[in-house]
Amino acid sequence: MKKKQATMKDIARKTGVSITTVSHVINKTRRVNQETRELVLEAMKQLEYDLSRAKRRNNHTSSGLIGVIIADVREDYYVSLVKAIETVATENRFSLLLCDSEMDPEKEKNNIRTILERNVSGLIIAPIFSKSYPEELRAADIPVVLVDRQYDNHNRTFVGINNFESAMIAKQHLDKKGCTHIGFIGYTEDVYTVHKRIMGYKTAVYDSGSSFNPAVLNLQYHNEDSYSLIKEFILEHKFDGLICATSDICYELVSVIDDLQLSVPEQIQIITYDDNKWLDYLKYPISVISQPTVEIGEHAVEKILHFLSNPDDDHQVKTEVFFDVQIIDR
Repeated sequence: MKKKQATMKDIARKTGVSITTVSHVINKTRRVNQETRELVLEAMKQLEYDLSRAKRRNNHTSSGLIGVIIADVREDYYVSLVKAIETVATENRFSLLLCDSEMDPEKEKNNIRTILERNVSGLIIAPIFSKSYPEELRAADIPVVLVDRQYDNHNRTFVGINNFESAMIAKQHLDKKGCTHIGFIGYTEDVYTVHKRIMGYKTAVYDSGSSFNPAVLNLQYHNEDSYSLIKEFILEHKFDGLICATSDICYELVSVIDDLQLSVPEQIQIITYDDNKWLDYLKYPISVISQPTVEIGEHAVEKILHFLSNPDDDHQVKTEVFFDVQIIDR
């Protein structure tokens, strides 16, 4: 078992002085009388306090940079997320170092390496795939916050929504609308959000006792053949309801629906994630699972700032912060 590293709280507890006094001794930010200083230094020695680690953390904090790595900035969700992150960071006198992985795992590796080499104070990342948690992030001695998506078996803070629960809510929404043949269109299940949403959809189907088995179409990102795959999927199953894992998928679905001359909502009802502006210009209604993107972005920065201001809080512990979603019924 990995030995727990001593903190300033441990030193303060052992010596009976305040954490502030311990900090002044370690960082030499204010004169402390010789007797107290020696008491703190002796406790640091006995507890094997890692002074070099504390200095590295202080160097990171002073950089004034927060790294941000986005899976694909072409998605409207990430545009809103980055704007929220930038607003809070700027208010706290931090600048962003932004990288777009463009759904390319190799580019994501390079982005992580580049960000960490720049001595940033913290890192906010929306990873591409969930299966492989990079060792560089696991070992990084800076606060790291995962947004929207998370890795399997990570040791950081995740900020987003409960994707499993949100898909159950979406399916139940279509149930209430009278739909009995409900399908799901998403991307590959290597993507955390899609995997959890498919699980939630399937669970809701089984829980409803429906005789209609779950039907899922997994698309590849930016696949030129998505149109024909979606069209075949609809014609094969004759759905009266569909859940789209992303607004990009919904955009492609709309073209298929129009070409098949299906009437919405009379013949088929649709619910998608994220209330994008283009939905307002459609001639028929599409319901939306609205994510609190701004709040997610703001909270991610606030978690980074919290860890920087409280260096003794362990930022390498898996934590999940879920925000509630809302249904926009159309």
